[in-house]
Amino acid sequence: MRTQIKNIGALMVALVMILLISASSPRAQELTGDEILKKEEENDPDSEISVSEMTIVHKSGSKRVRTIKAWMKGDDYTLVRFLSPAEVEGTGFLSVKDDDWLYLPALRKVRRIATKEEKGGSFMGSDFSIEDVGGGSWVEDYNAKLLGTEKYEGRDCYVLGLLPKKPEDISYSKLKRWVDKEHFYSVKTEYYDKHGDQLKIMYPSEFEKREGLWITKRIEMRNVQKGSMTIIVMKEIQVNPEIPDSMFTTRELEKR
Repeated sequence: MRTQIKNIGALMVALVMILLISASSPRAQELTGDEILKKEEENDPDSEISVSEMTIVHKSGSKRVRTIKAWMKGDDYTLVRFLSPAEVEGTGFLSVKDDDWLYLPALRKVRRIATKEEKGGSFMGSDFSIEDVGGGSWVEDYNAKLLGTEKYEGRDCYVLGLLPKKPEDISYSKLKRWVDKEHFYSVKTEYYDKHGDQLKIMYPSEFEKREGLWITKRIEMRNVQKGSMTIIVMKEIQVNPEIPDSMFTTRELEKR
């Protein structure tokens, strides 16, 4: 009997040790908000060239359709050029680190976008802001807190609360973001204005795996305050192409 009790005691000690080791292992620990955001950002390609269709839908129901081509390299370099229709053809946008420029072919002039108010303004009449389209890193720009987990359209998601690290440089007061727990891509983001009121909701969808990375092929941005929305659908994409730094200059921006 004593042997049995001793064996049971030894088994209990072993089980407690296993539980303690499991609880302290990285896999058992819940990821922090910042770690989740970092894993999401790891889905971004090092570079990308894409052709997309942008549809702007006004509250009245009227629509405007634009075709755009974009070159992106890392977090700091973005060049966007409008291909059609004729009224916007040749219009370009350049973002290099914290500097942004807009080229309007009718004026044959490159204009620097300097203030936070300008960067928070509409990008070419769409529901995306210049800040949304320009480069930047979620990890570098925001502190993320894990608010919990929940189901969203059948997906198990992390729910993150994001606060800007430098509020004076960001036009949003906070963001709320749903991140797929399995693949670490966002499926919904709520944007709040400086008064703390909900401003916009972004719905990424149609995910496709390319070179081991999850690429978002459709993004819908709804402005809940204006009742408008903008849909971007990617028609062509090159993942991790070679793009020279010389592509991201004001000289290149002026080319049509």
